[in-house]
Amino acid sequence: MQGKIALGKYRLLRVLGRGSNGEVYLAEPLVNPAHRVVVKLVHPHVLEHPKFEQLFEAEVKSMAKFSHPYAVQFIEAAYKDPLGPCLVMEYVPGITLEAVLEPARVLDVYRAGQLLGYFCHALQAAHDAGIIHRDLKPANLMVVDAGKPNETIKVMDFGFAGFAAKPHLQLAALTGEGPIVAMGTPAYVSPEMIRGDTVDWRSDLYSVGVILYEMLTGRLPFMDDNQDDLLDAHVNKPPPKFAKVGAGGVPPAIEATVQMALSKFPNERPQSAQELAQMYGRALSADLWGVTAPVGWESMPMAVEITPEPRVAPNLPLDPYKIIEEFEVLMPERLAAAKIKGFVDDLSGAVVGSEPGVICLQIGLPPGTKPKAPSDAVASGSGSGILNWFRRKPHVPPGQEPIQVELHLEKPDQSQARMNVKVVFSPLDEYMPTNPRVWRTRCDALFASLRRYL
Repeated sequence: MQGKIALGKYRLLRVLGRGSNGEVYLAEPLVNPAHRVVVKLVHPHVLEHPKFEQLFEAEVKSMAKFSHPYAVQFIEAAYKDPLGPCLVMEYVPGITLEAVLEPARVLDVYRAGQLLGYFCHALQAAHDAGIIHRDLKPANLMVVDAGKPNETIKVMDFGFAGFAAKPHLQLAALTGEGPIVAMGTPAYVSPEMIRGDTVDWRSDLYSVGVILYEMLTGRLPFMDDNQDDLLDAHVNKPPPKFAKVGAGGVPPAIEATVQMALSKFPNERPQSAQELAQMYGRALSADLWGVTAPVGWESMPMAVEITPEPRVAPNLPLDPYKIIEEFEVLMPERLAAAKIKGFVDDLSGAVVGSEPGVICLQIGLPPGTKPKAPSDAVASGSGSGILNWFRRKPHVPPGQEPIQVELHLEKPDQSQARMNVKVVFSPLDEYMPTNPRVWRTRCDALFASLRRYL
């Protein structure tokens, strides 16, 4: 890829890093070669993921909405580029905190505190904007001017954090089958992510606690080689005291701050990144928050981008079989998942898909019919092949056609257990109803039933 042109204007110079999902290149703009940028290219195998385009668009939207002096700045992106989907970001000369810790192993409490202050300023701004990082670790923190008096930090990879506003009720929670998958990196993941509880900004603070523990002791709080044992330790085991891991020289007030950040439940931790930095600063008798504040930068509330509903042309009739309702839910995500599971089980329905912000259900399928996700139904629909003549679908009496239910979830305020739910009722292509009035009555009854559960 070296020497090739991305987005028609950035020449790739050399590889800066490789990962399982892509490669990161140093690049130069053709019009201003001195102003270097970073171009992130995606490996071909990642493109095969059925939701890749949606995930890519979500990453771009999330990065474009957030800006802070202590976070790597997004510049632009292209999904359909000759080189493949790519992201262009600010180039930050420096080394990762992971690289800093490899030879140093342990940082003194003042240096660790200064890095923490910069780190927490970026996190506080992100959390105020409704963005949760979810994968904080030393490899995602770039240290600028490492080892010098003006050493600072830039936080990387805020990309998929935009899903924080779109609750993801995992299939395992909705169906009772399979494990809950914890997002993030196992060594730094929060207990609530592992438990499948509601995740908010305080999950990031647990990860900060792990990073602080590592900076001050030279090791992770939990060192299990087996991933299941490691995840169990995050949920059930207390982190070792500093003296037991050879870091007895750390002041007790500093250790208490770190241990508090590593509490198993969010309400036991510092309640904001600013509070965590201020607690650490008080332990050093210093105004850490003030000293590390970015000069000339003031946090501004992020404007919420609202996509208007598409207008229907006046001469075109509305689809009489697409029914839309909306309501608000006041309960934690984990409880909502259990309630939806009960609704589906009691109606002998099926959960056919769940992704951030959307759950797809099918109610009233004929006995013995295998549920199909919407994409599968389209792919295997009424094709013209000769085999379709022999595929006899089960007979369904008029007025008893299956109903597909999509739940679109939005969480307007990360600090509250509140979700906005839009419910879209629609028929399956192979079982189209013929009486709009009967269909509307059935959808209304199903909606009333759903509201009794939620």
